[in-house]
Amino acid sequence: MPHPLKYFTTMILFTELFWFASCATQKKTTIPPQKATVAPREETAAITRAEETVTVTKKEKGITEESLRCITCHEERKATHGWIADWQGSRHARKGVGCEACHVISDKELATKDAIELEYLSDDGNSCEDNRVHRRVTAANCGRCHGKEYREFMKSRHSIGWQRMLECGKLMALPQDAHSDKCEQCHNIQFKCDSCHTRHTFNTLEAKSPEACRTCHMGTDNPHYEMYISSKHGSVYTASQSLILKESRSIQSLRSPVCVTCHMPQGTHDMSFGLTRGPAGTGLSYTGRDGATIDDVEFARRREDMLSVCTTCHSLRFAKKTLMTADDIHKEIGAVIKDARDIILGLKNDNLLFPSVDETVKIPLPGHAFIQGDIQSYTGKSRIERLFIKLIRSADVAWKGAYHENPGYAYLYGWTRFQEDLSDMKEEVKKLREEAEIRRKMGIKLR
Repeated sequence: MPHPLKYFTTMILFTELFWFASCATQKKTTIPPQKATVAPREETAAITRAEETVTVTKKEKGITEESLRCITCHEERKATHGWIADWQGSRHARKGVGCEACHVISDKELATKDAIELEYLSDDGNSCEDNRVHRRVTAANCGRCHGKEYREFMKSRHSIGWQRMLECGKLMALPQDAHSDKCEQCHNIQFKCDSCHTRHTFNTLEAKSPEACRTCHMGTDNPHYEMYISSKHGSVYTASQSLILKESRSIQSLRSPVCVTCHMPQGTHDMSFGLTRGPAGTGLSYTGRDGATIDDVEFARRREDMLSVCTTCHSLRFAKKTLMTADDIHKEIGAVIKDARDIILGLKNDNLLFPSVDETVKIPLPGHAFIQGDIQSYTGKSRIERLFIKLIRSADVAWKGAYHENPGYAYLYGWTRFQEDLSDMKEEVKKLREEAEIRRKMGIKLR
């Protein structure tokens, strides 16, 4: 038989445990979740006050009946199922922003759009029975809700990408079918926010990654992604991204900058932020989407804007020195390009360019095609002109590589090839001059 004192002590311990458990249960109050009507998304947040914790359920808006009809129709036809799944996991879905918010355009709204945008919308291959529905969603549609971002985007050169494609297509005599298969996939950024914010998740973290820029900003003519990813900044990003991007949704948490860190600081959609230099050899500072050259005051302001980004990680002295070094490379390249252009103009004036200007340029241009700056074409040009255009490409790689802090692209893939192209040009000029002199002495008429 247990000792009375031991029995009494055990009873006291059980009583105290029961009392503590009762207090803990009374101090925690839970508000049950509300029942959803049309598949809304629910999020639970714990609010801690003095001596008590209250669990509150936050209910997002449900989708509309119109969106539900779109989803049902698409799933019955087994069309774009992946896009529907992406949308269902997006913030748009949680906020009740459905299909009709983006894809339905009224006749009144269509009347306000310009001819280029209407042409783009009319070629979207839509098969929906509702003629208000457009498969393609333009940036202007996104601007209904995202007004600030749309206004910033319209200040950038992205907003004239399609227009530039049409202009270049005329120079290169590209067939219309080639636009959609080749050029359009990058140049339609003039209308497409989902070039960066991939549909239909529209995840902002995806749009902030350098990989989102890679589709268009790569290759021999504008290898911006390659310059970045193989630079010291890019190496640090590659080494650290796998863990940080999983653990944090903030680009600010990265140890190294990415494209948007410098070109879209604080989330601005004006990709022209802080840019001060335009094509080397033109004698121009940066030209915006309107083609206007910036003056010294605007140049200084933009340079300060870029320095404000650089100095979040680097000292002001280091940042200024780095940008000034790139400025010097840009200036030196520009001087060489000017001399090369003068050589071409001299050949033109002496009637030594074959084919002639009249044969190679079939549309009105202020002078020969190569004077058009960054709109270049190899089509129907003499060899000396093709070499000049090649030199321009190498020059772009060199000075852009310098500003992207990539020694490989600034020198090995840029400056070295730039000098090789210049030597080839000089050899071709010498050959043309010697050939012309022989013909003159022999009394042979020039072509």
